[in-house]
Amino acid sequence: MSKAVIRLDPSHKKLLYAGFALLWLSGVLWVAFHYLFPIQGDFGPAPHPLQIWWLRLHGLMAMAALALAGSLAPNHIRLAMNRRKNQRSGLPMLGLTVWLAATGYALYYFPTDDNAAWLPLLHWIAGLALPLMLVLHIRMGRHRPAPASAQKRRASQLHVVATSYNPPPARNQASP
Repeated sequence: MSKAVIRLDPSHKKLLYAGFALLWLSGVLWVAFHYLFPIQGDFGPAPHPLQIWWLRLHGLMAMAALALAGSLAPNHIRLAMNRRKNQRSGLPMLGLTVWLAATGYALYYFPTDDNAAWLPLLHWIAGLALPLMLVLHIRMGRHRPAPASAQKRRASQLHVVATSYNPPPARNQASP
């Protein structure tokens, strides 16, 4: 039986990238339309008509992203944790994903004036950082050095120094 691999299957990877790209893009578009493109209504600035649709798409993709993130748990995350691989970027990536899910939940279910002052900012700053964290996680996973124990073992094998040289004893050859 072959050893289970941490790397994602190409179709799984494409689905994850597409889902998180749509989630990220819908969030960025909501932020842009909310803060940069207000329209003038009868009584002053009003939300752009597309703003609500970007938010709805973002909510839909957030539910899909939770399922996609959960699909990483049985193999990718579990194997990496058991083998202690790429935890320097994997654990912060997992933490960021949990943070975004928790703040998104709080934004939806606890929309108070007190929360509106700070919670959206913390959510979308973390959300904007997600692609950078993902790229960092992928690069660190692909280009990590060998473990220190393997480096020491390899070094001791390569740097054998003879303190003295004793040639093998000469054979007695019978003359013809």
